[in-house]
Formats: sequence, structure tokens, C-alpha cells
Amino acid sequence: MPVAKLNGTSLYYETQGSGTALLFIHGHGWTHRMFKPQLDYFSDRYQVIACDLRGNGRSGELRQSPDDIIDTQCLDLIMLLNALHIREAVFVGIAYGGLIVQQIATQYPERVKAIVIADSFCRSEASTFLGKLQLAAAYLSWVDYYAPGELLLPSLRLAYRRWGRAYSELRRNVLDRRPRELYRQRLATRRIDYSTRLTEFTRPALGVVGDYTAFGVERMREVVAHLPQARLAIIPDANEPSSLCQPDSFNDVIEQFLERQALRPRREEGSG
Repeated sequence: MPVAKLNGTSLYYETQGSGTALLFIHGHGWTHRMFKPQLDYFSDRYQVIACDLRGNGRSGELRQSPDDIIDTQCLDLIMLLNALHIREAVFVGIAYGGLIVQQIATQYPERVKAIVIADSFCRSEASTFLGKLQLAAAYLSWVDYYAPGELLLPSLRLAYRRWGRAYSELRRNVLDRRPRELYRQRLATRRIDYSTRLTEFTRPALGVVGDYTAFGVERMREVVAHLPQARLAIIPDANEPSSLCQPDSFNDVIEQFLERQALRPRREEGSG
């Protein structure tokens, strides 16, 4: 079991393949397991890396205050790349992982070849009336985190009835979750705002979002609008995470993006 001891914690990770490094960063309430379709697909031509963020899955405990959590998790990932002797990587983040990618892109741009942000957002809108309601909801939502996982499964099964693979992984995460640390990570997003900082990031960028909710699409449009070198790919019939709801489409748009940036040559016909 590969575990890196760094930055005062232990970080579980998996890596396969060689070449340009692709670092996949999971969403809130998920783990590295959500990227199995991507690791299987890309590992024949890239070095793919997926880990459990501090406070999640098999990684070490999260003790930081909410204001310090995202900075700490970003530094963990930079130190993991150092341990793997990787200078630059393509960072791919889903939802909460997309926030981590934005922080790394603006704080450690010299470590970034390109970024992919999926099913995420760039600001919490805490200054607006809606944002204040969302902030209040974040503080009150502790019941969902500490309630027995079995109580949450019927509503999740209904919401993801069209995406069995996503539901199966979500079910596993709900039953195995670490509620205290998960709740603290939710609070870490309560006042984030990358909208102005993203304008300074000039490396290639891709936004990806499933089309299931108009609100999710609009949030991703806002992210892409702030990135000078970004485009948006909308995946049909996909909820969050689009990487599990429609993994083939998700993989295709990322591969096309990487090919356009000449980070790897085009996949040869007949190769899998």
C-alpha cells in the first residue's frame, strides 16, 4: 500500500504508467477510487496519480482549522509530487478537487502544465443573500454528516438511478465516510473566491461539467470565463461527478484537450 509520509501526515496514493504526470484530485465525500476509469484509461500513455486528500479515505487525520484546510491539502500534493520526483503535472480536480486545483494554479503556477476543473465553482458568493443562506446551510448541515449512512442511501439511490456506477461508489463513500473531517472540509469552502486570481493563470485550462443541472453548468461557465486560456466541455446526460456518470465522454474530452496542448501524441488507431 503506497503511503507517503509528508507535511506531518500520511498520504495514500496510487500511481500507474509513465510520461506526462496527470494528478487526479477527488471531490467532497469521495476518495481516489472515483478515478478508476481514468487511471485505467490513461495509464498506458501517462503517469497517472490519484490520492486521498488529508482527512479522507486512507490518508491521515485532518486537524487544521477550516481556514487552513485547503492551503494544507495543496501543500500536501506539492510535497507528494516532490516525493515522486515530478516537477510539473496536469492537475485534474472534481468539485471540491476543482477548488484544490484552482488554489494550486494560483499559488504554485510553476508546478502546473495545465489544469482540468470539473463540476466545480470558483466562489462561494458569501457576500450575497443567497451566499449567506448557503453559508448558514453549511453550518447546519452537520446532521447529514453524522447521520447513519444507511438513512441517506434511499435518496441517493433515487438521485443516481440513471448512473449506477456513480451510485455504487457514492454508496461506499457514504458508509465509510469520516464525518467530522468531512464537515470541516465543507466549512473550508464557505468563503472561497478565486474569480480574480484565476485571470492571472495563463496556462492551458479546461472546464468540464455534466448537463444535468443548469445551475452547475452556469457555475462552470463562470470558472472558465475567468481563465484566459480555457474552454468549456459540457457532457450530456451526466450528473456530478461527470467522470463517473459518463466516464467515456469525460476521458475523451480530457484526451482531446491534452492532444491539443501537445502534451502527448494522439492515441494510435486500434490501441486501447
